[in-house]
Parts: sequence; structure tokens; C-alpha cells
Amino acid sequence: MIPISVIEDDDQHAMHYSQSLPYAELLDGEAEHWLNSICTHLVICVKAKDYAPGAATWVRRLSNYMDMKHAVPRETRANLAKLLYELAVMPGMDLALVELWATNCIRLIRHKKRLGPEDLELDWKPLYKLIDKTLFPKSRQPTLISESKIVISVHRLAEYVQRFFSPNSVNEILQEFLPKFTIHSVADAIRVGSYLSLFLPIDERQHFTTTPDEYVPTLFSLWSMFTGSATVDSMFTALMSRIAEANIAKNVGLFTERQVKTVFTAGLRMMNLPVGSRSDGAGSGAGASGGTTTGYGSHGVRIDMKAGSALMLLKKSDKCKALARFIIYTITPDSNGNSYSLAQLSDLIQAIELYYHPSNHGSWSYLLTTFARHLATEFLKRWREEQEEDCNTPKEYRLTAKLRKEFVLILRPVTYLSMFGKDQYTVGASQSTLKHLAWLEPSLIFPGLLERIYPSLETLTETHRTSSALSILADISLPLFSRDHYPAGGKHLLPLLHLAIPGIDMNDPIKTISSLMFISTSLMSIPIVDMTQQPAQDDYYPTEMTEDPFAELSKESEDYLVRATTGEFEEWLAKFMRRVFTIFDNLPQENHKKQGGSSSSSSNNTMESGLTQMLLHTCDLIFGQLSDELYDLVLRLVVEFVSDRVLPNAVRAVGLLCDAITSVHPKKAAQVFIPLCISQIESELEHGACSTRSHSAASNLIQSDSTFHWYQNILFSVVSTLGPEVLVYKSELIAVTHTMVNHCYSRRGMMWTGKLIRNILKTVLDIYPKDFKSLNASQWKDKEFMNTQSHKIWGQPGDPANLEIQWHVPSEDEKNFALEFLDEFLTPSVARLEEIMESGPDHLMMESYELSNELCRRLAVIRNCLMGSSTMVADDGVEELPEDRERCAGDEDTSALEPTPKLQVGYTFTDSTDPRMAKARGVRKTIGELVHKLSIYFKTKREDDVESVKILIKIIRAYLSERGVERAQFDRSKSGYSYAKNIGKTPLCKKRYPRNLLVRRAYNHHLLRLRQNVQGRIRTPLHDALITDLLDMSLGFYAEIRKQSQSALTATARCFLGSKSIILPTLLKALSPTDDGTSDRMKGALYLFTHKSILLPCIRDWRFIPTFVETICAAQHQDKLSIQELIRKVFRDYIHYFNAYSFHVIIPKEIDTLLAAVAPETTQKADFTPKVQTIETKVQSRLDRQIKSYHELIEFLLDFMENSRVHWRFAFMAANFIQIFMRSNILKPSKKLAAFVTKATLSEIPAMRRIGMSTTSQLLLYIKQRTFANNDADILTRGEARNPLRMDVSVDSNNDQLGRELLEQSTQKLTPENATTSLLVDDPITGWYVWPEQYAAYKINTSDSFIFKDIDKESLGAFEEFKEKFNSPDYWTKLCTYLSEEVSQKQEDQFSSTFARLFNSIFQTYGDEPLATAKEHIERLAFASDQKNHQRAAAEILGGLIRGTKHWPITKIAAIWDWLIPVLRKVFVSITPDSLTYWESFVRFCSARRDPRRIQPLIDLVLEAELDPTSDAAFNESRKLLLSHTLVVKLQWRFNPWIEKILPSYLGNIQHPYKQVREVIGGNIDELLQIEWVPSVTSVQNLLKANASTDGVGNVPTKPTTPVQKERIEYISKQLEVWFKEQSNTVVTGGISDYSHGSKTVLCWLHESLTRWRLPGTLPYIIPFLPALFTMLEINDDQDLQVMVTRVLNLIAQLSYPPDMVPTLVEQFLTILTTSSSWHIRIRALPLLQIFFFKHLFIMTGSQLLQIMQVVGRMLLDSQIEVRQLASVTLGGLVRCSQRDAIQSLLKEFSEKVKIKIPRRKRDRTTGKNIEPEGFAEAVLQKHSGVLGLSCLINAFPYEVPEWMPLVLCDLADCISEPAAEIQATIRKTFSDFRRTHSDTWHEDMTKFSEDQLSVLSDMLISPSYYA
Repeated sequence: MIPISVIEDDDQHAMHYSQSLPYAELLDGEAEHWLNSICTHLVICVKAKDYAPGAATWVRRLSNYMDMKHAVPRETRANLAKLLYELAVMPGMDLALVELWATNCIRLIRHKKRLGPEDLELDWKPLYKLIDKTLFPKSRQPTLISESKIVISVHRLAEYVQRFFSPNSVNEILQEFLPKFTIHSVADAIRVGSYLSLFLPIDERQHFTTTPDEYVPTLFSLWSMFTGSATVDSMFTALMSRIAEANIAKNVGLFTERQVKTVFTAGLRMMNLPVGSRSDGAGSGAGASGGTTTGYGSHGVRIDMKAGSALMLLKKSDKCKALARFIIYTITPDSNGNSYSLAQLSDLIQAIELYYHPSNHGSWSYLLTTFARHLATEFLKRWREEQEEDCNTPKEYRLTAKLRKEFVLILRPVTYLSMFGKDQYTVGASQSTLKHLAWLEPSLIFPGLLERIYPSLETLTETHRTSSALSILADISLPLFSRDHYPAGGKHLLPLLHLAIPGIDMNDPIKTISSLMFISTSLMSIPIVDMTQQPAQDDYYPTEMTEDPFAELSKESEDYLVRATTGEFEEWLAKFMRRVFTIFDNLPQENHKKQGGSSSSSSNNTMESGLTQMLLHTCDLIFGQLSDELYDLVLRLVVEFVSDRVLPNAVRAVGLLCDAITSVHPKKAAQVFIPLCISQIESELEHGACSTRSHSAASNLIQSDSTFHWYQNILFSVVSTLGPEVLVYKSELIAVTHTMVNHCYSRRGMMWTGKLIRNILKTVLDIYPKDFKSLNASQWKDKEFMNTQSHKIWGQPGDPANLEIQWHVPSEDEKNFALEFLDEFLTPSVARLEEIMESGPDHLMMESYELSNELCRRLAVIRNCLMGSSTMVADDGVEELPEDRERCAGDEDTSALEPTPKLQVGYTFTDSTDPRMAKARGVRKTIGELVHKLSIYFKTKREDDVESVKILIKIIRAYLSERGVERAQFDRSKSGYSYAKNIGKTPLCKKRYPRNLLVRRAYNHHLLRLRQNVQGRIRTPLHDALITDLLDMSLGFYAEIRKQSQSALTATARCFLGSKSIILPTLLKALSPTDDGTSDRMKGALYLFTHKSILLPCIRDWRFIPTFVETICAAQHQDKLSIQELIRKVFRDYIHYFNAYSFHVIIPKEIDTLLAAVAPETTQKADFTPKVQTIETKVQSRLDRQIKSYHELIEFLLDFMENSRVHWRFAFMAANFIQIFMRSNILKPSKKLAAFVTKATLSEIPAMRRIGMSTTSQLLLYIKQRTFANNDADILTRGEARNPLRMDVSVDSNNDQLGRELLEQSTQKLTPENATTSLLVDDPITGWYVWPEQYAAYKINTSDSFIFKDIDKESLGAFEEFKEKFNSPDYWTKLCTYLSEEVSQKQEDQFSSTFARLFNSIFQTYGDEPLATAKEHIERLAFASDQKNHQRAAAEILGGLIRGTKHWPITKIAAIWDWLIPVLRKVFVSITPDSLTYWESFVRFCSARRDPRRIQPLIDLVLEAELDPTSDAAFNESRKLLLSHTLVVKLQWRFNPWIEKILPSYLGNIQHPYKQVREVIGGNIDELLQIEWVPSVTSVQNLLKANASTDGVGNVPTKPTTPVQKERIEYISKQLEVWFKEQSNTVVTGGISDYSHGSKTVLCWLHESLTRWRLPGTLPYIIPFLPALFTMLEINDDQDLQVMVTRVLNLIAQLSYPPDMVPTLVEQFLTILTTSSSWHIRIRALPLLQIFFFKHLFIMTGSQLLQIMQVVGRMLLDSQIEVRQLASVTLGGLVRCSQRDAIQSLLKEFSEKVKIKIPRRKRDRTTGKNIEPEGFAEAVLQKHSGVLGLSCLINAFPYEVPEWMPLVLCDLADCISEPAAEIQATIRKTFSDFRRTHSDTWHEDMTKFSEDQLSVLSDMLISPSYYA
């Protein structure tokens, strides 16, 4: 009887896990008791601040508890989740633990139905602070590699917890992030977008203060300000798709039509499709001839690269999935039952259909097929969601059957096109699409699909199609053969199975695997029963007759047909088995070394082994589904095959085949196999098989033993699933095993004898399911049902809640037999080994080789007895004593180290009163003790007996770590299940898989429980002894032994509590020079440290950290190269996994309430407080010890660095250790530490100098933080030390002049008078987009002293040490020498911000004191203008100095600028091309995130160097401009006040003669125009309101708004016109006119703005300059200008425009096409129109599309033939993409033109020339335009034949004899293209033509023959 508690425990799952186990009745209260224990201990640990190992252990136990599929009650789940969340965001928490808390918190909150926002509320801010602090640390704070990994799990946590944020969180999040948005920095924009995606709760709830419809327009507004970035597009698409999905039930009209179109347009961009005509008639200079895509181009990649760390915030989102999700979740039926989104999807698919065809294969193919796959998946998911009873979506908003049908019809054509794609990925995606569509509308998908699949399987020529067809069938077999889902599918099963048989072919492994996949997935849920042998219950005979094999008939007819086909099963099975045997015959030679553990087989065998596995899996499945009669047939075939041949190459495979067939009917199979094998084995052994002694892994197999091994293998395979049947053959099996044990001397013989022993024991003792059939046993055994009705339940999935699993559980007889069997084999072997150990070699009278052989044989028996009996008892027969527990705990706190609870897993003996149990425990104990004795024996007497020791290691490993199931078997079983599940998995299918999968799932659950019992055990002295034995062998002399025992050691150490405390001291001793061992011991220890599980305690456990670091640093005594390499590897791993230590965690006040909620009973008990206090005392003393160790370790490392005898490599390692250990909140900046870092800064080794410099900056930062925090630990841990000059300013949201006021203040000069009232705003983002409620500003230091007056006392030693060094001339001399040295690597030759930050730190902390010494050195470097390395050093020092003066007293700042400006002026004038980049970086470094008032003198200095148009020094002029450019880029919008000062001089000089200068002028003009637009909205609320009044799409200026802007445009346009006229009137050569120069500058500026991401300074200037650009095209003699214009025009066509610009642009393009007199311009404009049209397909209105079509249509009459041809191509594209409705009217128009008669030409009799009559040219033109029109319509549909096409083709064929050559050429090309594109499907397309039409076309379509 199953207890109620177990039934309730299963309620949360679709599948009944615990109830399906054979020992379910024993599980009463297991879950409840376990969960209570976890909660209790977790609460105690957290209260006692014991996070690791305490709380961490219990959270891992919670994870195990959830692995067991136990239920967590809703309230407990919410409380645990809240506790873990609080732990994860606690300031100061160790990051490694944060990862653990986060992953388990996610597991608790992941399921929406198990926990909702009503159960739990969390605060978002601490999580945001944690992510922000980790990803964007202070610039002087070094980051660690491991942190980025941890951020990934915290990032996932944010995705899941956003559902639980408080009602006001939306408002808070928008208030926090929107003010941080700016378009002037890609990183900041992406950072804000990512944070919004991550934190914004997207679903609408009743009590939310801000709802999605209020903020969605603002999100669109942010999106529309940014262009050209794939990251931004996919980020916003993903966010919008999530909003759409979350609000489908509550807020249907959330997105406006324009917003939906915006997303579709972005979708087109993300697909990156090639557009634009390639048949361009322009000359070679035309860049417009193809090569353009709808995507982002190379500049898109460059834009995304600028995002830096912000990209870490983004989940690698699947853009196709996001787009698909948005489309599907915006489909809602309107009043007519149609849907706007679905109509748009139809347009989109129509536009991109051609790209799906395999002949148009390219980088986009996979993207497009994936997009289709996601569409189908999302639709099926939503459809199933809405069919559920608890669906919240109102009925009227749900998908309807009409919409479903429409959706499937939209996707069907492109999926049919792509299913035979050119690579496996596109085919795979198409298969998945087909599978999902088949679940939606089977009758629309299957007939067409089967029509394509049958020919592909029957053909022999197109192998790729055959493989694709087979793999498609494997994917769709579940919906196809499911009789409930698609009744007409069943009749196709046998025809398709027959067609799959030829696919099983050894020569084509991939096709074979596809065939087997299809066979196994289709038969997985179909009983193989021949139903034609029994009369049907009803005498029904179908009356419906149809020629169509794919027709769907009535249910009765379909049933009749299916029943009739089952008669072919017998024939099919015989064919299938013959193929299987043929494959076995032809398998490659087996690699005999495989049995030696690791497989050394070469890689070419992997394909064959995959094929063999698949073949055996298929056989296994088929055998399980056979009826009794068919089973007998197959069994007979297998027995015949086995008994009349021996195939050495297929021994293992045939054994597994016999195993598979035996498991179905053990009794029948045993009757045939066991007598056969036993007689053959005995006869072989009599004739001397296996008598040659060979026991090494490398020994070759003896050919004459093949027969013996063949039967030996079949015997142990057959036995493995016999269960109680073994008892029938008990005596025979014992006898034959004895014979084999005593007579098998060869390696394979003894190993396989062992396997027989193991399998006999396992089959009687283990618990496993006896059948894996597709129907429950009760139904399967109902003969009448199976013979008459089973065809009606084909494809029926198993019921996960009712599986009726038949388990094998050992009976009493089986238990007795197992003990008897062990007595027979184990006892003598143990006795013999004891005897060998006791008597010396002389007594044994044996050769060493013979002894080894005997040892191997005996050990093999013991190993297999041990493995076979691993589920007999729950322990190792050794009593656990209380002192064992204490020993395991060591000096750790014991509460954490409770052993894992032992789960019920149905061990054979559990009754302690049963004498057999004592005997079974005795067996385990005997083996354990024997193995330990053997270890000592081998170590002392036979260390060189490698083979025996290897078996011994395997025994120890099995004894310690494999209880009931081998790790490898468990992993195989798990992955096999996952693989099979994924084939049939569809969204929301509720585990409705075929039954055999569900049975396997239940078995896996049992195995998982077995694995669980291996974990967390208490060590007894015996276990310790064995672990120590393994450890000794890991450090031994022989590499083979070392390798094997190392992997065994790491596997077993995980199973026991505290095992590392035995292992690590020995390992650390082996590394030290005092160890008396050899280099092998050291090597062994180092190899163990490369195992992460052994290295991690040395990173996280302070008992081992100091010793480890000390021994690694001192490990230079072994100079062997391999050892030194290993040390470096271990060191690299250490740095890689290292994460900063935190010795101070800030506990939130509300933690007690939380703990009381998690375990209310525990916290109220009287012993709660004393328990907690005991542990707290331990934890505190442990913490004190750790802090002491930490300081001692730093001291050791500093002393170690003093030792001059240390090799530089080890010194570097020690310095690295110091650097990473400095990342701690208890580091004391001591004098000694400061002395070390200054010494390192002046080291001769560059790598050491880098460490010295960064650690100096780091230490100075810590001194600053500690001083500001007054050494308050909480402030330091939170990282909230505040500068005394910083203050928060509140914003007045009614003042709409805030932005203007800030800009006006930016230009004021700071003087002592206005200093007291001025507040400096350093962040350039503040106030640009929207003002926050308050922002940070700095007061000016008006006192006479520096802000570092009272230095933190603990840091004084370091402060004084630094002060002394920074004031010594020696320091500056050396440092400047090193800095100005030539660099060794090219990538280092750049301004180093690390070095500059060092000087920033020095001058920030010590003010102008060090300058007294440093000035002369700085001037010396700065004035060496010809030495580029000196210049670099000067730029770094001066940059640091200027940044360091940030908070100096104002008087000191003035003084320093008085010295600096003359120096810089001199430097700037003498900049050389080599040193320019350093000084640009210098300006960039000084002005980044600085209020312009702080660097006023620098700005004035840079801007005073005005452009001199008369100068010939091009570099000097461009240098001035480049420095200004850098300044503008960094100051962003705060540079606005200076625009009018410098822009006029740029615009006045656009005709500058030098290219170098023009390019920079162009860049500068762009930069200035981009910063002109300043939205500066006063508050977030106002911004939301303003955007909500529009829909947020295209909220950027698109027209010149201010008079100044209009004047500029007029000025430039006028100038260009004047110069153009001048040029027209004079002869100019080589493009050196003002017009050419001016045009090129304008082009440089436009090119710059069009390849960047900002729009406000770009859009207003495009329309005004478009005509001017086309005018530039007319200048034919300037090649450069041509190339530039073409490129810019291309970029203009490619840009994505806001909807309100599109009409004007369309007009502009059409005007140019209709009014331009030059045909060259028309032919250039057409490809641009194609690109523009395609990219804005969704934004253009119907009237605009029509207008474009009319204009392009009229161009078919252009007098220039090239224009006519290109217009034809363009028109075809327009029709293809959108204007299908216009086809009929176009057909009519063109057909009439084709009918025009061309007047005949007459020959002049005298001259013999043809004379053209009047109207001839006009008629040819008209007719050619008609022919071009018709041919463009034909070309628009290259892969289909619409009903109007046959007639049009005939009309064209009639015109072939026209006298005009161009008409003939067009028609020939059209027919040749038609033949090429329709050749694949011609057999189908022919049917669309009548006989007459085909005969007309036959001449046109036959390829011209070579012989004709």
C-alpha cells in the first residue's frame, strides 16, 4: 500500500516519480523529514553566520532534495527562495557562494505555477548593486577572471526574480536607468537597455504603479535613437517579445501598428539578407552593384565592439526566437477573425521566400530556417497554453482554428523549400518546423510532405535528399503515425519502413543512422503484431476508391488499410535482420585495447561505433515491440546467425544483440542460448583455449581463442537480464564458471569470466524494469485486443501517472543463491590471496610472471564479485563510531557535516536480525580489509606489478565510490533518455512520451537515488586507510599507475565528508623541498592539483591556502622542464578560479524574521539560541584564525620577495599572489607592502613593473577609501566611501531650462569668487536625455589644504613610505627611464591608461608635493618631440597629473595650469605623425567624465589653434582638428556652447585642398551636429507622458528645426551650386576644383554620420542633400568622387528611417528617376531604390508602393536599353515582395504591348541595306517593354508556376522570331532562367501546362545540343 505522503509528494509532477518505484511503500515521510532537517540546519547555520561550509552544505542538500523530485510546499518554497536571494545579495558575501545561492534560488522560483508574485516580494536594488559593482568596478580596481563567470549565474537570477519585484519597482527602475541613457556612448546606451531588459517587470499586475502601456512608447523611443547595431536591435526585440508574451492576457492592444511594423523592420535588418541588383549597368566605379545587405555591414560590428563590459550584461539572446515570439504573441483575432500581425508575417515570408530555396544558400539560410522553426514552436506553445483549463487569456483574444490554418499555410511553402537544404543545420531546423506544424495541422502538412518524401527515398541519384528525407521522417514519425492525431498516417508505415531498409548500408554511416533513427522512433509506440492472421471483429470492406495514395479516407477505411498492411511485418523483419547481420559481418576490426580502460581507438572508428550503438538501440526497441509469434521468428534468426559463425570483429556487438533479445523473453531465450554457450565453452577449454598466460593490457588476442570468446561473450550478455531464470541453470552456470576461473589465463578470458560472475550477481540482486514496451502489461497480455484492436492505438503515448512498471526485485531464492555464489567464488580467491601475501616468493615456487597472472585472475574475480553485489547492503560492514564523526569534522564546525540521509533504494538485505545480512556485511568488510592489506603488500613487495596494481585501484574505486551503479552507466542511461526525449519533445507536451521512455525515466530515478547514497558519507578508519593507499599510488613511481589512481582518488574523495583534510597535507608535503621523495612524487602531486576539486580547497579553505601558496612559490628546487610546466599550469588555474576573500558580511536587519519563516518550529525551541551560540563561537574563532593566516601569508610573501636568490619567474608568481590577495576588505596598507609595490614598479622586468604600477594605484585607492570611510568596515564592504566634496542635488522638475542652465555654466571660468557657489557635474550623461530626481555634483575645494589631511591610522605606514618614494629624484629618474623605453610588442605601443592612472593616484593623494621633484623629468620627456617613446611617457604622466588635480585647492589648480599651458602649447605645436595618437589619447584621458570647467584651460588651448586655410602643412592642420575632435567626443553634449565658435570655420573651409584635412573636417562637422540635439526632459514622469502621447516610434528630429540649422544647409547648398557652375564653365582636370573638394568634405561628413549609430545629427541633413549627391554623380572625370558618392548613396539607401521621413524620401527617389536627364544617374538610382524599398517594406503605405511601381513600370519604356533591363529586374522584385494584387493589371498591360505588330523592314535595292519604316523604333520599344514586363513577372516566381504563367510563357515564345535583337535576347534569357530554376520540380510543374502549351514550349526549353 503506497502511503498518502508519497502520493502527495508526486502531485507537483506530471510523472509519478516516487510512486512508480518498487519500494514506494517504504518512502512514507522521507521527503517531509528530509526537508525539515534541511530547513532546520540551514536556519541555524545562517543565524550563526556559518555560510561556508555550513549553509553551503545544506543548500547543496536542498539541491539534492529537488533532484529527487520531492515537493517543496508553496510557502516553504517562497521562504527558502527569499532567504537564498537575501544571501546572494548580502554585501561582502563570498562570490563563489553567491553563485551557489543564485543557482538554487533559480531552481526554487523557476516554475511559474509553483510560485507566483502573490507568494513572494523581493527588492531589486541590492541585486543591481551586486551586478554593477562586479561588472563595472572602479578603474583602479582590478577584475578577476572568475568574477565574470559568477556574473552569469547572478544574471540568470535577475531574469527569474523580476517577476517578484515590488509594485513600485517599475517606477523605481525607470527612475534609476532612463536618466543614464545617452546616444553619445554605445556602452552607456547598451548598459541602460540591458539593465531595463534584465530588471523591468514586464507583466501588468493590478497594483503596479506604472503599467507597460505607459512605458512601452518610451522604450520604442530609446530604440529609434540608435541605428546600425545588431546588439541593440536584438536586445530591444527580445524585450518587446517578452512584454508581448507577458501581457497577452491583460493588455491586448498594447502595441500600435507602427510599433509592430518597427519590430518587423528590425527583423528584416537582423536577417542580414543580400539585396540590390547585381545587373547594374554602371561602370567599374560603382559600388552599388550588389554586395549590399539589409543588415549592418562591417561598421555594425565596430559599433557593437564599443560596448565593452556592457555586453556581459546581455544574455546571448536568440534574435530569431525573440522576433518569432513577438509576432506570435501579437496575433489576436479582430472583428473579422483576421489578425494584423499575421498579415504582416505573411508579407514578410512572401518577401523573403526566395532566400529559403537551397540554390540561394548563404550565411542567412540557417537564420531564416531557425526563424521559421521558432515561429512554429512558439505558435504550438501558445496554442497549447490556450487549450488549457487555467489559461487567463480571454476567449476573444485567443488563437482560432482559422488563424491556425492561415499560419500553417504561410509557413508551409518555405519549409517545403528548405527541407532539402545544403547543410545539416538548415535541414535540422526545417525538420523541427515540420514537426511542429504537423502537430498543428497534420492534414495540411502530411500529404504534400509525403509526396516529396517518397520520390526522395526511391531515387538513387540524390543521396543528400535521401538522408534528409529519412531524418525528416524520424522527426515527424510521432505525429504521422499517431492514429488519434492523423488517422490517415498509419497506412504509410510499412511502405516507408520498406523504403528505409536500403538506407542501412555500412558504406554510408550517416544515411544508416538516419534510417535507424526513423525505424526506432516510428516503432517506439507501435506494437509489431501481424493482425491479418486473425479475422477482424467486423467484416468491413472499404468502398471508397481513390487513385491518390495521400488521400484521407473515413476512419473505418483507414483502419482497414492499416490492418491490412500489418501482414507485411514478418517480411520486413526478415529483411531488417538480414541487413543487421550484414553490418555485423562488415564491421571494422575491434580494437582489443579497449578493455584496458581508456579507449585508444583511432578517430575513424567513432562513426562505426556510433552506428553500432544506434543499430543495437533499434534492435532493442523492435524486439520489445514484437508479438510472441514474430519474436520466435527473430529469435530463431539470431540463434542461427550466432551458432554457425564466429566474427572476431563483431564479438561485443553480437553479445549486446543477444542481451537485447533475451531481455524481452528471458525464459525462451535462455533455453536456446545457455546450453549452446556452455557446451561450446567447455569444448573449447578442453582443447586448450585461453591457456596462454597474458595479462598485460597491450597483449594481443590469440586467433585460436576467438570461438571461445564469442560464446563467452554471448553467455555473459545473455545472463545479464535473466533474473530468476538464472536459478534454473544454477548448477551448470556454477560449474562452467569454475572451469573458466581455473583455466582462463589470457587477459580477455579472465576479464570476461569476471563479467560473467558480475552479471550473474547483478541480475539476481539488482532492481530494474523487466519490460520497456509501448503498452502497459495488462493491455499487452490481452491477446484478443492485441490481435484485433491494437492498430487503433498506434502512436499512443504512455500515461506518465500510470505506467504499471514490472520491476525485478530479488526473491528469497535469488538472495540465497547470491550468497551461495559468493561463497563459491569470492571465498577461495580471498583465501588464495591471503596465502600469497603471507608466504614469500620462495614458498610459492612460481615465476614472477606466473604470479602476476594469478594475482590478476584472483583480483578480477574479487573486483567482479564486489561490483556484482554492490546493492546487497547499505554500508561497508564497518560500524560508524561517534569519534569517526568528530575526526571527519576536523576543526570545521560539526553542524554542517551531518552525513547525507541514506535513502531507501531497495538494498537486498535490510533486516538486521537476518543472519544473511550479517554475512553480506561481512563480505564487504572482508573485501575492504583485504584490499588494504594488498595495497601494503604491493607497495612493499611487488611495486612493479603494474597490471595487478591497476586492477587493485579499480577495486578500491568501486569499493569507495560505486554503490549500486557505476558512474559511467548512470551517465549513459541519463544521456540516452535525454536524447530520445528531445526527438519527440514539443512545447507543453506534459511528458506525454512513448511509454518505454517513461519507464526508462523511472529507472533513471531509481539509479539517481543509488548515486545519491554514495555522497556525503562518514569516513571510518578503513575508508581513511584506503584513501591513503590511493594517495600513495597517485604519487608512485609508475606513470600508468599514477594516472589511474589520480582519477580514482578525485572520484572517491567527493564521496566522503572532509576527505580533503587527509589528502591535501600529504600533497603539499610532496611539493616541498623537505620531502624526501623523488621528482615523481612531486609530479603526481602537481597532476592532482590540476583537478579542480583538489585545487579548490587551496583557493577557498584557509587551512590549506597559506601552505599551498608557500610551497608553490618555493617549488623551484626541481628544475625538470615537465615539472616547471606543471607548476605554471597549476598557478594559471589558481589565478583563473580565484575569487576575492571577504571576511566581513553585512547582515540585513530582517534576517531573523526570514529565518523564523523558514523553520518556525526550530527557532522557537529552547535549545535554538544555545546551539547557535556554540556554532557562532566556533565560526568566530575560525574567522579570527583565517584573518591571522591572511596577514601572516601577506607577510610571508613580502619576505619571500625580499630574498634575492629567488628565480624571477617565482618572484613574479609571488607578486601575482600578492596582487590577487590584495582584493580583500581587511587588507592593511602597511609600510612593508608599500615598499614592495614601489620596488616592483622600478623592477627591470616589464611584467613585474606592470604589477607594481597597478598595485600602487590599487593601494592608493584603498588608502583613499579607508580615509573617507573612517575605517568603518560596513562602508568599506558596501564600497560606499564618499568624497567629502560630493553632494546630491535635487532636481526641480518644473524648471524646463535645466539643460540650458548647465550648458551656460559649463563655459564659466572658475575663480575663487564663484568657486563657493559653483557645483561641478562630472558625468556627461547627467541631464542629456532626462533628469533624475537627484544627481551627484562636487563642490570646489576652496580651502588651502588637500582633502587627504587625516589619513586612516592603519594606512599611515604605507602613506609615509609612498610619500618618501614619490618625493625622491631617484624614483622619478628610474620610472621615467623605464616608461620611455622602446616597447617590445606593437600592441603595447599606445597610451597606457594603467600608467596614467598611477600618476593620477599619486597626484590625487599627495597634491603638488611630488611635482617639485618630477617637473624637470616631465619637461625633459615632453620637449623631446622627436622621441616618440618620450612623448608617450610625457602624455601618460601629464594625463595622470591633470586628472589628479580634480579636488585640489582652487589656488593650487590655477598655479599648476600656469605651468602646464606653456608646456602643452609647445608640445602640441611640435607633435609628429608618430606621437599624434598619444596626445589624442591624452586629451581623451583628461576630458573623460569631467566637467568642462575643470579643464577650461586645456579646452581653450586646443580651440585657440584655429584652422588656417592658407597653410600648406596638411598634417599640422589636421592635428589641430583631431585634438578638437577628441575633446568633442569626450565632453559630448556639454561641448554645445562652443559649437557656434568653431563650426562656421569648418563649414567655411569645406573646399580645403588637402584630403587629409578634408576628412577630419568632415568628421568634426558630424560630431558637432550630433551633439546639437539635447532632449533634456525635466523628469522621468514627464518623459513617459510625452512619449505616450505618440507611440515612441521615430522620436528623433528628422528635419532642420532651428534657423541656424536651416542657414547652414542653405549656405552649403549655395556654395556647392556656385562651385558647380564655376566648374561647368571652366576646364578642370583630376578633380582639383572647389566643387570637387567641397563635395568630398560633405561626403566625408555624411559617410562618417551614416556609418555610426547616432541619428539626430544625421537625419535632418539627408533629404536636403540628396539631390546634390545625384548631381555629384555627373562629374565623370573625378574617379574618387564617383566612388565616394556611390558609397554614401548606398549607405543612405541602407539606413533605416523613421516612418515620417519615408514619404519624402520616396518622392525624392522618384523625382530623380523621372526628371534626371542622364541615364547613368537613373541606372544608379534604381538599385538604391531596390534596397530602400526592401528595407522599408513594412513602413510604406499601399499608395506609395503603387506610385513606385508605376514609375518603375514607365521606365520599361526608357530609351536606354540598360535602364529598361534594370527596371524590369526592379519591377520583378517589387511584385515578388509586396504587390501580388497588381499582377493581373500588369499582365493585361504587358500582354497588349506584346501584341503590337512591328512594321516590316524593307531592303533598299540599290544599297542592299534594310530601311526602317516610320514607327519601327517606337514599336520595338513598346514591344520590348511588354516582353521585359512579362519576363520580369516570370522571373519573380522562380520556384513555382502560378496559374497565369503557362499562357504568358506561350505569348513570349511567339515573339522569339521578332526582328529586334534585344527582344530575342530577353526572351532567350527568360527561358534559360526558367529552365534552370524549375528543373528540380519539373515533374510537378509540367502538370500545370496543357499538351499544346508543352509542345510550344518544348523547343524553347530543350538545351541547345552540341550536335544540333
